[in-house]
Amino acid sequence: MPRLSTLCSIGLMLCITWTVSATTQELPEDASSPRYSTIDEAIARGDADDVKRHIKSNPDSVNQGKNPKLPPLHQAILRKRTEIALILIKADANLNARDSSKRTPLHLTTERNLPEVTSALVKKKANTNLLDSIGWTPLHHAAAKDQIVIAKALLKGGADPNTLSERGGTPLHEGAASGSAEMIELLLRYKFDPNVVSDNGDTALSIAQENGNTSAIQILESVTKK
Repeated sequence: MPRLSTLCSIGLMLCITWTVSATTQELPEDASSPRYSTIDEAIARGDADDVKRHIKSNPDSVNQGKNPKLPPLHQAILRKRTEIALILIKADANLNARDSSKRTPLHLTTERNLPEVTSALVKKKANTNLLDSIGWTPLHHAAAKDQIVIAKALLKGGADPNTLSERGGTPLHEGAASGSAEMIELLLRYKFDPNVVSDNGDTALSIAQENGNTSAIQILESVTKK
């Protein structure tokens, strides 16, 4: 194999070019530049530091990723990237943005059961009473899934007991189907009316009875008007 001195003797320019090329490859990347081409990819890969780089280099990216129908905060929540979601919230992401199903970030935190993100959104005054495409607020979803911690955060954040679904039901109706006694008692404590009749004629008690939810039946029988 030819020695380096032999290679250089072919021509000074070739030797210099080879040396510069080798040196360039060893230079570290600019730490301030995003590693991935879009904030969407950084979220998908769970790279919180790169999300910060994207926001720093382009503040608009906090709300505008590559996918026009799914804002970055929605993406982070759907992928259960809690750290990244908190970064986006702190960076003033639109807390009430909607996806194609009219879901806000709060709707998605109930879908993915992320109470820490729910609390952060509520603390920043996200709207707790918006309806998604099936006509439910985030609290309707939390009650249906028996998510006590999330329900408490939403209620403390101003979830309105008088906000009905598009079919005239309250979160108490949804919780009555399969929710725990703790969920029913929580909603009643926040003055949810057990006597509200939905568009199809159901009260929370009748739903509990239809679904055989014994613990809910016992509580609701004591507070529902005959």
